[in-house]
Amino acid sequence: MIQSDEKGFTLVELVISMGMFSVVMLAILIFMTTGTRSYGTAKNELNLQMESQMLLNQIRDLTYSANYATYDDTNKALLLYDVQKVKAATPSPGLASPAPSAAPATKTAKVTVVYLKDDALYLKKDLDPSHVDSATLAGTCVASDDYLFSRYMTDFKARINKNDVKLTIKMKNGNSKYTLNEGITIRNGWVTYP
Repeated sequence: MIQSDEKGFTLVELVISMGMFSVVMLAILIFMTTGTRSYGTAKNELNLQMESQMLLNQIRDLTYSANYATYDDTNKALLLYDVQKVKAATPSPGLASPAPSAAPATKTAKVTVVYLKDDALYLKKDLDPSHVDSATLAGTCVASDDYLFSRYMTDFKARINKNDVKLTIKMKNGNSKYTLNEGITIRNGWVTYP
């Protein structure tokens, strides 16, 4: 009599164990794919929130230092003016004095423009207000000296009520969207310009 001392798996056992291994590996793969996708979505949303907060802080600083603001809805441009009053010239002693109604103080200004162009927000600083109007804003193309404020922009609006500037910023990165509404008050006093 010959004894068979063969230890091993039968074909049926091997097929069953491979099927169970495949089910476990498929579950792990689905878990990893879902986790990676969730991480990417959360990262995009966090990036949009951080970028919008940095953008808002920069616009807030510019607005605080301004004392007059307008918004051009057609060109999606916020114009922030830093208006300085210049005293009228006073006569030197010994010269004939002008009439008591001396010339009024004049105003000079520098303009900062924050504008939306091609899904990005740009900044132009220290512009002469005589060179800033709707025609030049409509023809605005991004120049090399324009500062890129933010990418991923879908909309930028401002409502101005006296010295209150209400901003609406809408951003999108992939499937992630973020909207920020914020009010900023001009702190340097409101000056009517021109």
